[in-house]
Amino acid sequence: MPSLLVTGGTGLVGSHVVKLLVSRGYAVSAMVRDNQGAELVGSWGATPVRGAVEDRDSWSAARTTDAIVHCAALVSQRSSWATFQAVNVGGTENAARTAARLGVRLVHISSVAVYGRRAQGSPTAVTEQVPWAPLRSTDYYARSKRAAEQVLHEVARESGLSWVALRPCVVYGERDRVFLPRVIGALQRGVAPLVGSGENVLTVVYAGNVAEAVLAALAHDDATGPFNTTNDGAISQHGFFTAVAEALGVRVRFIRLPKLVATSVALAYHGLQRMLWPRSYPGFAVGAARFLAADNPFASDRARSELRWRPATSPSVAIERSTKWFANRDGGVS
Repeated sequence: MPSLLVTGGTGLVGSHVVKLLVSRGYAVSAMVRDNQGAELVGSWGATPVRGAVEDRDSWSAARTTDAIVHCAALVSQRSSWATFQAVNVGGTENAARTAARLGVRLVHISSVAVYGRRAQGSPTAVTEQVPWAPLRSTDYYARSKRAAEQVLHEVARESGLSWVALRPCVVYGERDRVFLPRVIGALQRGVAPLVGSGENVLTVVYAGNVAEAVLAALAHDDATGPFNTTNDGAISQHGFFTAVAEALGVRVRFIRLPKLVATSVALAYHGLQRMLWPRSYPGFAVGAARFLAADNPFASDRARSELRWRPATSPSVAIERSTKWFANRDGGVS
């Protein structure tokens, strides 16, 4: 039975990875920070290992693993650049050097944020060959994910590390802490905004389908480098919100906001955050407005052809499943 070490096992993608790998017969160890995390991954059939990805000593747990799946990352917390650098960059370096030392494969969960935020509005398909655009100094998440991939290249040049970086877009699903809870919260109020026409194809992917890409990357150990995992079925902004509302059993009145209005409000909010917390990550307000109004520009052709990635869950099933998970958890979403 193959053994794997998974980081970030209590997070959105990581939890789906742990549960899928266990269901497929892998012996999974999951690095967790506390007792609550240990109890959670243990309930899924994984072996909890206490540690923190940024702590080099924690990686002694990887002595006998057959592969490492690195899902752990800060996403939207109001943290300093130093913290993002320590966890997202330093943690990835620790994962890479451990995999290189053991001579095992590393599957790293990256992000399309590495391309730069301008890629979101690209009129042409964004593939893995597209040059990276400049990043704002305050975009801590994108900067750290880009730096993490650069570390992978460096370690691979030094050691011959076998690695794959999966680049999902906005991920949703059970245990989502960023996107879907906000959507549900807005829809439960009965009135929700649609940015632009609402007919654009959202740049979203279900966490369970990203976990399927991890399995594919483990199975195709000759594949290397980055792979977009961003297209598991087209669904529009209006279609996504409507499907969530139907799963919740609520009626919603949509208010259409012109793109310029939504972006202006987001910019004002961004400025307020920077004024109140000048040393912390300002979050996704501006990017969220642009994201909601834009079509999905990213292409996953390479993952489909080289990894044979076949997303198993359709958007309609994924949205219903995820929404009902939230609705049934403690009576709803707060």
